[in-house]
Amino acid sequence: MTFLSSPEAKALPRRDFLQRGAALAAAGMGTGLLGACAHGPGHQGGRWALNNADGFAANLVNASAATFKERSAVMVELTPEAQKALLAGTGVGNGPSFIMPPVQLANGVIEVDLAARINGKGAPDVRGFVGIAFHIDDKAETFEAVYLRMTNGSKNNPPPPAPRNVFAVQYISYPDRYWRKLRQEHPNVYEKAAPVAIESWHKLRLEIAGSTVNAFVDGEKVLTVSDLRFANRKGRIGLWVDDGTAGYFSNLKVKAAQVIHGA
Repeated sequence: MTFLSSPEAKALPRRDFLQRGAALAAAGMGTGLLGACAHGPGHQGGRWALNNADGFAANLVNASAATFKERSAVMVELTPEAQKALLAGTGVGNGPSFIMPPVQLANGVIEVDLAARINGKGAPDVRGFVGIAFHIDDKAETFEAVYLRMTNGSKNNPPPPAPRNVFAVQYISYPDRYWRKLRQEHPNVYEKAAPVAIESWHKLRLEIAGSTVNAFVDGEKVLTVSDLRFANRKGRIGLWVDDGTAGYFSNLKVKAAQVIHGA
């Protein structure tokens, strides 16, 4: 594993990705195994109730069993070192901060219940960043993700002001297509409105087929991306969080996945 995450507001230019080695060692990034799965994956996929984080590898995050809104879940948030790097501006944007079940997926379906709480550890403008990463390479140096900005969702009361109200679901690929670059170069293409709210449970479903991903929230299609950066690449998947966010996950389902033996 080689990259540090950062707040969205501090995404670094491409050249800065090449200057990360010593800083990463100082930040204590590393990957750890968190134990065995709550529900073992089958040959074509897996299901996890996520009462705990057993069996999931962690990168730049800590994970623990939790209860949120009367539901058993796994809470995921950045490690203290990774969070400190964000606030210091020494990280990179939309980074590889996730826990990973022992499966690989090229094409198929990933579905999980998720919620977000702003934990008070991040920048003042955090939005409750939580989502699903996929096509993660073996070193977690590249991946794609669809994530939610929960405070930008239409189900908040009061709802967010424009233009935040159309920035609730986002696609990225790491490291070269981060949110700010995509917004500037392709406005309203890789991010859309979504019916979500902070501190509320929602079901996020990704249907991945070739170069296309369709994202659904609570059964409603909210985003289609037809030019995936790593189309058809078999890789790990991740339950992803970012700056200043405690993400809660339960009921993970993966279809058409290949088990990683000995992970």
